[in-house]
Amino acid sequence: MPYGTLDIRTNISSSVYYYLVENRTFSYRQSSPGVRTNTYLDMTSTWDSSPYLQGHMRFRNGTSDKFTMNYRLLFPLKYSATYAEGYPLIVMFHGAVERANCYYNNCYHSNWSYDPNVNSPAAPTSSTHRLLNNDHNLQQGGKTHLDARNLAGGKLPNDPTVTGRQFPGFVLVPQMFNEWNLYNVQDVIKLVQLVAKKYNIDDNRIYIHGLSIGGYATYEAIKRASWLFAAALPISAVNDAGIFSHGQQGKVAHIPLWVFQGGKDTAPSPSYTGSLVTNFRNAGAIVKYTVYPDVGHTCWHKAFAEPTFFSWMLTKTKSNIHPSKGITVINTSTGQYPKLMMAEGFFAYQWQKDGVIISGATSNIYVARAPGTYRARFSRVAYPTSTQWNKWSAPLVVTSSSSGRVATAESFGTAEDVREFEILSFPNPATSNDLTIAVTTPDSDIPVTVQMFDAVGRRVFMMIETPDRLAAGFRPDVSASASAGIYVIVANQGERTVRRRILLRR
Repeated sequence: MPYGTLDIRTNISSSVYYYLVENRTFSYRQSSPGVRTNTYLDMTSTWDSSPYLQGHMRFRNGTSDKFTMNYRLLFPLKYSATYAEGYPLIVMFHGAVERANCYYNNCYHSNWSYDPNVNSPAAPTSSTHRLLNNDHNLQQGGKTHLDARNLAGGKLPNDPTVTGRQFPGFVLVPQMFNEWNLYNVQDVIKLVQLVAKKYNIDDNRIYIHGLSIGGYATYEAIKRASWLFAAALPISAVNDAGIFSHGQQGKVAHIPLWVFQGGKDTAPSPSYTGSLVTNFRNAGAIVKYTVYPDVGHTCWHKAFAEPTFFSWMLTKTKSNIHPSKGITVINTSTGQYPKLMMAEGFFAYQWQKDGVIISGATSNIYVARAPGTYRARFSRVAYPTSTQWNKWSAPLVVTSSSSGRVATAESFGTAEDVREFEILSFPNPATSNDLTIAVTTPDSDIPVTVQMFDAVGRRVFMMIETPDRLAAGFRPDVSASASAGIYVIVANQGERTVRRRILLRR
């Protein structure tokens, strides 16, 4: 099927289907001769992983009934099956080390060709054998997510007192066998659907993240099921799963991304990940990009510790409209009209302007050519009845500007306007080694591009960063390219542009 095609089938037919076996880990470990333990092997001995319930998914095809993958599932505290809104779900892809069998040529049993359903050569039956352990997958991030669940206590997801480090929802952690690839990522998509179908999970608030090769798996998952995930957070992702080479960037552009990168990483390098971020933004995505300058590949510890790691996800919902590139302003003089997007692949769509259904607007994309308040909704059911539509999105206000003039520090009318979006630099004059720049803006979710030009217009510095990090200040790396003289710092965020002149001295 084409990438991104809506496929909600976990039951293909009465004799072909996926299903869950809960509270049992599939393995060959035995507690006594002929008696399997049916439980995970403790590989997180520094903390208690037992709150994550265990299970595995199987695939039945006629008389064939095969193991697919093990998983762990964390429930929200005081879980209510009748809570009307449903609970959010985080899907976490672990890295290569935390596998069920082989890490490169380091295998717990046999080699890469070993098939646990065939079991040849026969797996060891020791109660402590690591094959199919179903616990190492929690080693990186498992405790952080457990702590976030515990911090939330019994709060419901819509409780206004939920803070940045609290997560009142489910956490699903599947375990791959030898590597994440397109086949087992597709299996995870089925696993997510089975879990979401069985438990009270909000289909609009399913989030996904992963580290290293799990970052690749994150991209692979949104490429194959862009209709499923409300936000994605790839961490040290080794590649983009061919999203751009397969031309799928337009299908995933509506998914908010928070991308993490170690400044000293070589695979991926900061330049590689930075180019991905730029390409995603050019495709219309809104990307939050965090680089840890002094960290290598293992930057996930810092990512998981971000104060807003969980609260950022909780603000994202599949039901809302995504304005391409964050643009919500009509500019008639330049021919700019906001492109409003919903996830592609659902069975039906409706759009409203100022509370009135827009006739003929039945696609996942609507180009707003008039200012107003827009809402949209979709259906996961073909030919939906009035009760089968997804909820209406939050209202999105589109405004209009026909002046053709870009707002700059020189063109803002009042000092108060300038303070809303401004560049601070100090000292001034400065040297290339002691210059500090800070950018402040009221829009916390739209990334800011900061550039620095010399007197003849040559660019000597460029970076794209999130507003919260720019507000804290940074030192641009211009020591090798900047001589003494006048320079102009330019910051762009959506429709806003602001400039500031500085003097560099030797």
